[in-house]
Amino acid sequence: MLTRSVDPASLKGERRNMKHRTWIMLALLAALAAASWAQLTRGFISGTVSDATGAVVEGVAVKITNTATNISTETQTNAVGFYRFVAVEPGVYRVEYRKQGFEVLKIENVIVGTAQEVVLNQALTVGATTTTVEIQAVAASIELAKSSATLERKLSQQMLENLPLAGGTRDVNTLALLTPTATRAPGSTGIAANGQRARNNNFMIDGVDNNDLSVTLANARVIAEGLSEFQVQTNPYSAEFGRNTGAQISVITRGGSNTFKGEVWDYYRANWMEPVSLLNKRAGVTSTPRFVQNQAGGSLGGPIIRDRLFFFGLLEANRRREAPDARNAASATIPTADGYAALQRVALGPGQTQDSRQAVLSAITFLPDIHKIVGTNYQNVRNVTVNGTPIQVGTIRIPLANPYDFWYQQGRVDYRLTNNDNLSYRIQIDKRNQPDVVSNLQFGNKFSGAQTILSQNHALSHSRTFSPRFINEFRFSFVRRNLNFPENDPKTSTATISGFFTIGGASNFPQGRVQNTFQWQNVSTYMLNRHSLKFGIDIRRNRLFNRAGFDSKGTWTFNSLEDYVNNRAFSLAQAINEATFDARQTNQYYFFQDDIKVTKNLTVNLGFRYEYSGAPFGFFGATEEQVVAALVPRPVRPDKNNWAPRGALAWSPTPKDGLAKKLFGDGQTVFRGGWGMGYDVLFYNILTVNASNYPRVVVQNTTQPETFNLYPRLAPKVAGRPAFDPLATFVNSPEDTQNPTTHFYSFSIQRQLRSNYVVEVGYTGSRSYHGIRQGQLNPGILTAQQAAQVIATQNPNSIPSLQNRRLYPRFGSRVTIESTALANYNAMFIRVDKKMSRGLTVGGNYTWSALLSDNDESLGVADIVNSSPQVPQDYFNYRNEWSRSVFDRPHRLALYYNYQIPWFKQGAIASKPMRHVFAGWSIAGFSDWQSGQPFTIRTGVDSAGIGTATPARPNYNPNGVFTKDPVSGDLRTFTTPIDGTGIVVAPLGANRIPMNNTMPGGGNLGRNTFRGPAFTNWNFGLHKTISIAERWRVQLRADWTNLWNHRNFGNPVATMNSPAFGTNTTDPGARSMLVSAKIRF
Repeated sequence: MLTRSVDPASLKGERRNMKHRTWIMLALLAALAAASWAQLTRGFISGTVSDATGAVVEGVAVKITNTATNISTETQTNAVGFYRFVAVEPGVYRVEYRKQGFEVLKIENVIVGTAQEVVLNQALTVGATTTTVEIQAVAASIELAKSSATLERKLSQQMLENLPLAGGTRDVNTLALLTPTATRAPGSTGIAANGQRARNNNFMIDGVDNNDLSVTLANARVIAEGLSEFQVQTNPYSAEFGRNTGAQISVITRGGSNTFKGEVWDYYRANWMEPVSLLNKRAGVTSTPRFVQNQAGGSLGGPIIRDRLFFFGLLEANRRREAPDARNAASATIPTADGYAALQRVALGPGQTQDSRQAVLSAITFLPDIHKIVGTNYQNVRNVTVNGTPIQVGTIRIPLANPYDFWYQQGRVDYRLTNNDNLSYRIQIDKRNQPDVVSNLQFGNKFSGAQTILSQNHALSHSRTFSPRFINEFRFSFVRRNLNFPENDPKTSTATISGFFTIGGASNFPQGRVQNTFQWQNVSTYMLNRHSLKFGIDIRRNRLFNRAGFDSKGTWTFNSLEDYVNNRAFSLAQAINEATFDARQTNQYYFFQDDIKVTKNLTVNLGFRYEYSGAPFGFFGATEEQVVAALVPRPVRPDKNNWAPRGALAWSPTPKDGLAKKLFGDGQTVFRGGWGMGYDVLFYNILTVNASNYPRVVVQNTTQPETFNLYPRLAPKVAGRPAFDPLATFVNSPEDTQNPTTHFYSFSIQRQLRSNYVVEVGYTGSRSYHGIRQGQLNPGILTAQQAAQVIATQNPNSIPSLQNRRLYPRFGSRVTIESTALANYNAMFIRVDKKMSRGLTVGGNYTWSALLSDNDESLGVADIVNSSPQVPQDYFNYRNEWSRSVFDRPHRLALYYNYQIPWFKQGAIASKPMRHVFAGWSIAGFSDWQSGQPFTIRTGVDSAGIGTATPARPNYNPNGVFTKDPVSGDLRTFTTPIDGTGIVVAPLGANRIPMNNTMPGGGNLGRNTFRGPAFTNWNFGLHKTISIAERWRVQLRADWTNLWNHRNFGNPVATMNSPAFGTNTTDPGARSMLVSAKIRF
């Protein structure tokens, strides 16, 4: 079997060059490690010490102590009174200042977060060192950001555990939506930030990689009980952060302390808690299908050796059992029981034999069993004609059960080897088994498939303090993901009857992949007067074994139910061999950062970053000259110029009097701004798409009339390697494909109001280019004369075929996955956060923005391309695609809160019985509202004559009839005639639906000119904590997702040729409830 098409000589040279570059970079790493680490996950404590007159004080001994582990670190202020602790493990600290002739100053409860710099500028009072002044610090997670311009959101361990999360997996990553500029988005991770696609987010656990290389999701899930902090950065100005241009989503796992602490919990969810979903109602289900879900687990952490060796462990089982549910299924249009009976009486088709008819009828003998399940629950019942006989058909959705078993394990050990050396190891295992969730879900579990996942994430870290001014940390991680999709019927070939249903599993199965990533990080920090110099290197070696048996079972296409009954297949595709590959890639990331304390009140951040990634197999570009000559791109060359400079500043003025002090306060205002560049990855799904080209993979295509009377038998496979066919379809990436690039920038003003509130108002934006999109090197061309002929004759086939109308008729389709997409984002935001006081923490942000683009996705992601197609309607006019992006949400508001209700805590009525009943209550929640998703009305046929029906848009009729949903008043649904009197018009055929080949260049209606219904969500939790002993507490809680059961509809059907045009068939969701009990000790 042919497995590679890359020239061995070129591979050898590339390996030699890669080794050469790697040795150079490793030598540089050794030099940096010997000379100087900054923290990808750890934080900083810094500040300037002065006396009562404001003069800086040199030689002050500053000591920080972790209150959980009693581990301390010391340094001294330098000649300008400045000190800085780097590599500070996130947690709660006590800070102490000592110098002969001054009173000792202690600050308690200083909270340090991930990659956060806590600035403590302090003034010492002259006096005896035997006198101690103690100050209680406030929550650092919402302090003024006096050393960075990064827009971020941090959530503490308490907030992570208290905020209600969706009941299925309690995925903490959804909390990224509380960050300014982050929005709910279609596809991939479901989160888009700062004008980037949902694909472009970077997930980290303890600073190491947690990304799926193929589909850009988080590799392993994490749960709140295992975390100490959650952080999101939407425009990181520190050069430490990169790999992706979207949100940097980082979690810090929980470790042990000097006190044994543990939890045991069970989260319970069942059908009796939830209303009937709309999809179930449409399927004739009158009550919520039975299901029971339990997420039971426990954790324990504590000392192995006090003040030196600590451990933490966690185990959770998440199991769900359920009855069939319509929300899990896909719709299909099938003959009803009467229609199926009528099929048995249909006359033979032209040239059809009785054996041929019996063969196609035998392949659908499962339909009577489906009729028993469906009963009378058909939608859109109508008659279609088959050889003159009316056949009744209707649309169905068969409820399908999706039980699952998830197992999650986490462990961590932290060891203080010496006063200068710390060692830690952390492991996470995420195991999942989900039957009947993939492949063909139209007929219950007959043709469905399962999803099994085993994800592992191991991280080993060693940090070394060489001196108070020089710290180095080395990390190694190993990430593995084994993903498989076993099918219930792996043998039956795939037969799709266009507009009706599919027999057999999906044509893109079997598939699966195994990912291994080895990561080495070294980061060093060296303090030099006012400069904090950081050097870092991050090397990742990726290996991906990807099985892709596309069309290996045989893929049939029938253009209509009549063609199927007559056994006249339009085409049969059979892969002679699989598109499986075993890829290797090295990612190299290097950065330098200089954080300059220009003055006590002004910090300047300067840095640059360099990223280099290999191009596995050249993304399967052509290496044979005869193929290259046929308009197929050569292998992709690695992008070597990914330099990313960054700069930012934070200035906190301290006016002494006058109007300025009234406006800005004394260090209570921060002006922040910055500019930076970032690059995104070329995700491995591009490799999968490009892997099926000749001669690496040979797909044997059989067309009419050879397909007549052939189904379900497959055509004989051609022995050996067939001759090159220049008319074959190729999918490739251009040689000069580059990494997606983004320039991001922001300016904001933070102001502390009173003692508990921080308000921030600002602007942020980004300009993106080299985005991944789908193009075509050899498109079909439709002339105005040809379109006029089609309209006049009412016959789309009256003109030359698509192949004869291609730019180069002697070659077939040449699809490109290219990096030419553009986007531009601008936003204003306001953010308000209240620090914890009187038991209340609350915050929120509002973002007003505009995101424009000329493409939003390169592949067929249904949630995106059904609204905004992945290809343009005119391959020669990308500019015509410039419009609101599918990720554009002009208005978004997000709020969160956590309130410990102060009932019966003190006073005469606070008796023990009353406290047990009325004390210990708290509420927590978050809510968000955002504009709807833009969508594009399309003809639904190949009106533009380019060879695909996906992108063609109609013409706009400004005087046409257009009616919004009469109930909601928005575009949940709409009504507009397609006969020429509506708001959109296109040439119609005799069947009164749009015709192919009638609109050269497509219509003049813009892309994404309509906007679907807005999104509203309330998540709410009610908690009751009961103290049963000094160190034992029980928490009872109930959490609601979508508390008010608001129906969040997706976009309506927007293809003019669909009988459902203007209606809404999406699942609007429903309220879910989770009750739990947790014992803490």
